[in-house]
Amino acid sequence: MKTLNKLTALLLALFLLLGTGLYALAEDGPEFPDEDIPEDMLVEPVEEAAPETPETPEATEVPDTTEETESTTPTVSTPAEAEPKPYATMPPVKKADMPKPNKDAKAEAIVMKPEGIALFELPAHESPVLAQLDGGSVLTLDILGQTWSKVKTAGHEGYVPTQDLSFAFGGAQTGIGIVTAPGGKLTLRAEMTTKSKALATIRSGRAVVILAKGDTFSLVRHEDKEGYVLTAHLKEVAPSASLGQYTQVISLTKDREANVRMRAEPKRNATEYTKVKSGLSLIVLDITDDWAQVEYEGYHGYMMAEYLKKFD
Repeated sequence: MKTLNKLTALLLALFLLLGTGLYALAEDGPEFPDEDIPEDMLVEPVEEAAPETPETPEATEVPDTTEETESTTPTVSTPAEAEPKPYATMPPVKKADMPKPNKDAKAEAIVMKPEGIALFELPAHESPVLAQLDGGSVLTLDILGQTWSKVKTAGHEGYVPTQDLSFAFGGAQTGIGIVTAPGGKLTLRAEMTTKSKALATIRSGRAVVILAKGDTFSLVRHEDKEGYVLTAHLKEVAPSASLGQYTQVISLTKDREANVRMRAEPKRNATEYTKVKSGLSLIVLDITDDWAQVEYEGYHGYMMAEYLKKFD
């Protein structure tokens, strides 16, 4: 009996051991390395295909029926050099606010540049330098020009560029005016009326200092006198930044002296301002066609270019 029981227990244990092994085999499955699996047994992994995006139909090309035209948009370009600032002209003054003339006026000019300027023997940078003038120096103004002015110091007489000068103290604004009276002269008066006392006569073509500009009369300084002149006969100009070319007047006939006319305009029948003898020199600012814009001892006008010869 005991032997039967032992045999039964042994069979039961064997049966349980066999069942456990079969379960494990079914759970894990056989383990085979990839490289040992025959090629016909390898199954390539299949990537999940992305959903297809429906194709967008190509746009139908619409023929362009618009005619090609040139663009009208302006092209903006930056200039290579900045343009110079415009000259600040004198602001108009009402008659009631017009200042009175200074009875003790002097023909003076002040050196504006703090570093000072050179005093030249002639109105040309290539001429000899007579002296160095300090900034703020007060000079005697002998002849006022748009380009060069003739001045005097304690020991010298010469020329300086007008753009380096001021004609009033305290920063007051002044201007330069060229007299353009058709009759050849303009009267400087004590009051703002043509019936007032005449203080001086100013020849047409000459330059004056404008102290205040009104609609009818302007206050000006001519040499050492201040008074009123008709504004209509004044042409306000800026001091010339170009200092011109110092040039000799010549005669077209050998061994014969010529008196060449300076005129108000580049025309043969224009008003005559003055005459310049051959052999003398003047400042040429510009030449257009047959006429030169010139400046001579305070006169400003035009001269026929054939009468001018540049210095060597």
